[in-house]
Amino acid sequence: MEMNAVLFAIVGVIGCAFLFAYILRIYNIPAAVAYIVTGIVVGPSALGLVGDKELLKHLGELGVIMLMFFIGMEVSLPRLIAKWRVAVLGTAAQMTLSVGICCLVAWLLDWTWQSGLLFGFIISMSSTAVVLTLLKDTDELETPFGQNALGVLLMQDLAIVPIMIILGMMGEHEMSGNEIVIQLIGGIALMGLVIWLLRHPGWHIPETFLKSVDKQIMMGLLLCFAAAALTAWIGLSAPFGAFLAGMILKSSDQSEWVEEHLRSLYVVFVAMFFLSVGMLVDLNFVGENIGFVILMTLGVFILNSGINTLVLRVLGETWTMSLLTGGLLSQIGELSFLLASLGLAMGMLSTDGHQMAIVVIAFSLMLSPLWMIAVRLVIREDTQMMADKALDSEIRDMMKQLEQTRRHD
Repeated sequence: MEMNAVLFAIVGVIGCAFLFAYILRIYNIPAAVAYIVTGIVVGPSALGLVGDKELLKHLGELGVIMLMFFIGMEVSLPRLIAKWRVAVLGTAAQMTLSVGICCLVAWLLDWTWQSGLLFGFIISMSSTAVVLTLLKDTDELETPFGQNALGVLLMQDLAIVPIMIILGMMGEHEMSGNEIVIQLIGGIALMGLVIWLLRHPGWHIPETFLKSVDKQIMMGLLLCFAAAALTAWIGLSAPFGAFLAGMILKSSDQSEWVEEHLRSLYVVFVAMFFLSVGMLVDLNFVGENIGFVILMTLGVFILNSGINTLVLRVLGETWTMSLLTGGLLSQIGELSFLLASLGLAMGMLSTDGHQMAIVVIAFSLMLSPLWMIAVRLVIREDTQMMADKALDSEIRDMMKQLEQTRRHD
């Protein structure tokens, strides 16, 4: 491709992203949705400004890694540990129910139980990128329901390891014993590192490495991507490694310079991720199956919101807290793209089944902010009704007291 064509493509993509972000921001819809819409518009099935989806996909994966790195620098680990019941028990119950329901649907539709298991895993993985973007845009990351959602998301990221092992055992290429041992040892070592950080906070990077802006930028990038590469090598999630690197940097009290110098790169790469999501959508396939796509997407929102809400309510959270957290976790996440690709490679999904999974995942990511707005409206109406009932009850009590006083006089 000639340089002029590349420049025109870049200008077209950035121009569309800016236009959609500007329009949607008027209605308080996060920029993430604008980037997904832009990806659909400039992708191969529409304008075709960008043809190399594989390159943009890899850039998007780098965006998720940087997102988790920055979130790690903002997370309070003691607060997460204090919420372990919600994170561990809630995630386990949510994933079990999702898999059980999908296996039941597969049985009713005369599908294989392996397909039901795969779809259960796919829909049970919420989007760390979208949820944390929503929380950061609304400044709600530190709220109780934001911390609950974060704990569940981190447990889901960890759960990708046993999920990959289970799916690998079901396929033709089973994981070797050495790979399983490496994953177990690596996971235990990372947990040991977290415990050490809790007991020895306040470590510092030598100032000689941080004397200039270029050294600070390179040190921040090195910490982020080296940790991601390490966890990916041992079979864990690469974004999870970046998250740990962010927590390590925060414990050193030296995270301010990373926030200052890497924020712009972070915005660009996260935008790349959402662009890549939109580009994966085949508009011809969507047009031919629009009814089923809408039905599946709505079913995912209802199922995920319902399961998460009920699980959190059983664990002792209030209905309001449970509904907010359930709404946040209603979409399907970026790790589900990996599971869908694995299912296609193993023969558990057909080509059309794989494209349907991709489309539903993308639509759930794109419509997640709108679903969250609807959940907030429902909660607000319920809260207002409860307040009105309480006020009516208070007025009735006051009237009774006045009537009793009048009779006494």
